[in-house]
Amino acid sequence: MARYNLRDPRDYLAAIDFINRAKNRGVDIELKRFSPQRSNNQNSYLHLILSYFANQYGCTLVEAKEVYFKKLACEDIFKRVTSDKKGNQIECYRSTTELTQVEMSSAIQNFISYASLNGIELPMADDYMAQRICEREVEKTQYLGT
Repeated sequence: MARYNLRDPRDYLAAIDFINRAKNRGVDIELKRFSPQRSNNQNSYLHLILSYFANQYGCTLVEAKEVYFKKLACEDIFKRVTSDKKGNQIECYRSTTELTQVEMSSAIQNFISYASLNGIELPMADDYMAQRICEREVEKTQYLGT
């Protein structure tokens, strides 16, 4: 699958050429917007801070992610309101897999602030030592089964 940056004049012309060739051949094409997805490092870091928060707050990892992270700390990022066929409004929450790197960074910062307001200091993304301490704390709790 080809990807074109339409702000680059050369890519723009190449995209137009691609579309014209597809048209001349009678081929259907699909166009979609490209957004860089969150990184694996962000994903690992998010899992760590959610696990540590759950450990410290006394909730499950699922509760930490779905309630405290998505609904309470980052509702503006995750909450979507749609309508069903009868016109009823339905609230739903996006998956983290749908977030771009920028959205994920914003959500993580919101969650760090939320946790801090609730007395839980989460390690920053660039604080390797604090992350290791949190990992050990989570592992110790999981090992002991508490």
